[in-house]
Amino acid sequence: MYRFLLVDDEINVSKALRRLLLNTAIVPQLPEFTVVIHESPEQALFWAAEHKVDVVISDYRMPVMDGVTFLARIKEAQPDTALLLLSANADLEGVTRAINDVGIFRFLTKPWNDNQLKGAVADALKSQALLLENRRLADEVRLQRGVISKQELALKQLEETSPGITRVRWSEDGGVLLEP
Repeated sequence: MYRFLLVDDEINVSKALRRLLLNTAIVPQLPEFTVVIHESPEQALFWAAEHKVDVVISDYRMPVMDGVTFLARIKEAQPDTALLLLSANADLEGVTRAINDVGIFRFLTKPWNDNQLKGAVADALKSQALLLENRRLADEVRLQRGVISKQELALKQLEETSPGITRVRWSEDGGVLLEP
């Protein structure tokens, strides 16, 4: 099951997006998914540090952190997440930065076209699936050639399904240090 993260400081926009994504009368149909909504990019980052996210749709203009900065931080934590940026104001510099520096999948405008927005999410999922399948095949080749070990591959796969799980801090006596 896929997990979508919607981040907008205007909760009604996120709720409208959730209704749209869940609406089976609007094509294209999306595979099974859950939706998580956050009004604050900081809360969303904290949450995403503990949960795998497949698609993030973020507003561009938010009070504490703009959408490009937020998506860049999501990309650092979960590089395989498909990122979509939504904005009522087409700020060319911001859009350029989002595409060139962060690598967003798609820039969408408010108000959005329902079919185009759902289509962008469907395209993002297809693109992500292709990327992950290519990576899996490349890892198989690396394993066969002895470039990586089975343990390294297993740790990589574990990190992909549970972000942050392989980054454990150890104490001097061998205990696990938990983050506050």
